[in-house]
Amino acid sequence: MGNFTGIGLSNSNDVFNKLKRDQNVLELAINNQKEVELEDAIINFFTYGYHIKDWLRKEGCGGVEEYINNNFELRICADLCNGAKHKVLSKPPRERNDEVDSINQSEITWDSTVYSFDSSLNYNSKTYSIELESGRKVEILHFAKTVVRLWGEFILRQPR
Repeated sequence: MGNFTGIGLSNSNDVFNKLKRDQNVLELAINNQKEVELEDAIINFFTYGYHIKDWLRKEGCGGVEEYINNNFELRICADLCNGAKHKVLSKPPRERNDEVDSINQSEITWDSTVYSFDSSLNYNSKTYSIELESGRKVEILHFAKTVVRLWGEFILRQPR
C-alpha cells in the first residue's frame, strides 16, 4: 500500500489543517470571482470535508460514520463528494430528508435566511449555493465554515 506522508499529510490533524486551507482557498476564489478556480475549490473542499473520515477511522477514532449521519452538513458533504467522484450519486444519499438538487451560481443578496454574513463576500458578486429539493439554499462559504467547525468539534472530543 502507498504511504501519503511524503505529501504533507501524515495524520488526521494534517488533513484537518488542509481542510481549513481549502476553506480559505474557496473564500479567495469567491472573492476573486474566477469561475474555474471556484469550481475546483468547491470540489477540493467536498473531497477533504468528507474523506477526513478515512484518516480518523484509520487512527482508531470511533463513531465517525455515526457523526456524519447525525450532522446535516456532513451528510450533504458526503453526497456532494461521492456525486462529484462518480458523476452521479451511485449509493443511496446520506441526506434523505432534503437531498441536494444542484449547486448553482447565485447573486449575493442581503436575505439573511439564505446567506450568512460571516464571510467577506462583495455585494453584486456571485457565490455558489447548494440547492436542496425543498428549495432551501445554503451558501457555499457558510456551508464550508460549518463543515470545518463540525470536524473541529469531533476532533477535540477524541482522546489523546
